[in-house]
Amino acid sequence: MSDESPTKRANPKMNRGSFRLQFTIWSVWVALQLLLITGNILSGEAWAFGEYLNVFMLVLGLAMLGHLLYVRRRDEHFWRAEEERRADWERRGRAL
Repeated sequence: MSDESPTKRANPKMNRGSFRLQFTIWSVWVALQLLLITGNILSGEAWAFGEYLNVFMLVLGLAMLGHLLYVRRRDEHFWRAEEERRADWERRGRAL
């Protein structure tokens, strides 16, 4: 008997569409945080709490993008299998 367990999904509830949506949202988030931080640097004024919060939010956005890329790498074959099953189901339905 084999002790290999089937591979588990990194994020069981995420499909390709929700990945694309989340990746787009977090990419825009990171871009906006970069714009805010760049504006703060160019202004030359002393930073208040809000500017440091922008840096924290940038780090959070980059961490989420990293996590999404990890999920994409791990779950790509699950997404392909779901699309193949869906296409097969639709093909059989049209054949009736």
